[in-house]
Amino acid sequence: MNDISDILRALIDRFGNTSELDREFKRMLRDDKVLNDDYKEWCEAQGYSVDSGYRDYVDEMFEMRDSIWDNYKEYGNDI
Repeated sequence: MNDISDILRALIDRFGNTSELDREFKRMLRDDKVLNDDYKEWCEAQGYSVDSGYRDYVDEMFEMRDSIWDNYKEYGNDI
């Protein structure tokens, strides 16, 4: 079984939060039936919609990163 979270984190590292990430993930799902099935199972297990689950996950990852940096800066740790 594919680890969808790991795949999405790798795509985030490669493409950032861009439309290129969206295109690449959709291409991967289209080209790999097993990945597509795993993605549907992952969405169900995580409580995401199949249509927007990956995007919701990516957005949550970026919100979490922003929150970490905000907390870091709040305590006088400007970079």
